[in-house]
Amino acid sequence: MKKIVVSAAVLAVLTGGMTTAVSFATMVPASACPASDKSEDLARQLPQVNHGDKGKHVLALQLALRQEGYTYLKGTGTYAAETLRAVKDFQRKHHIRASGIVGSKTWQALVGRKSTNFTGGQMHVVPVFSFQPGERNRHKFSELYSLLTRIDPYLDQLNGYSGPSDVYGPELQKMVRDFQKRAGIKASGIVGPKTVSAMNEAVSVAGRWGC
Repeated sequence: MKKIVVSAAVLAVLTGGMTTAVSFATMVPASACPASDKSEDLARQLPQVNHGDKGKHVLALQLALRQEGYTYLKGTGTYAAETLRAVKDFQRKHHIRASGIVGSKTWQALVGRKSTNFTGGQMHVVPVFSFQPGERNRHKFSELYSLLTRIDPYLDQLNGYSGPSDVYGPELQKMVRDFQKRAGIKASGIVGPKTVSAMNEAVSVAGRWGC
């Protein structure tokens, strides 16, 4: 039976004290999710991506391909040789011309066939907030934490997190700066609209929202 990794979000953090250990990577059967539509609308929103490109769309592509078994892709945000190899292999397996150009047919095969339970259908609802390093805000913390736990490799890094449950501290800042570099965003550590939007795209395209 196919398994889907679903983050425990931040429930343990929000219901605990200032320092709470969190356990992630709960495994649930895909069959436990309700019936849903496919994600063709989301796939239609995604732009063409070409060899040599950089930025958030390449990062989302790489994370989606990792979900298809191309685990050697590290989510660098740069469309280089390894990504080209994965894209061409994926295209061949889905009877698409193996050009390495990620256009509508490839996006539909990679994203459009996924259940909206896991992609949110279009771009998942994007929370609007700005989070400054060192800022204390429980709601913003939960939003950021929930996003990071759905993006490789931050899930593993945050497993067992025991820091404050409302402060945007050094651990999360380091992960955000790393993500920003990969997504082609200024690595300031400030979580603004560009960073939140890029994170949402990465999670949606990879199908990591869960039921």
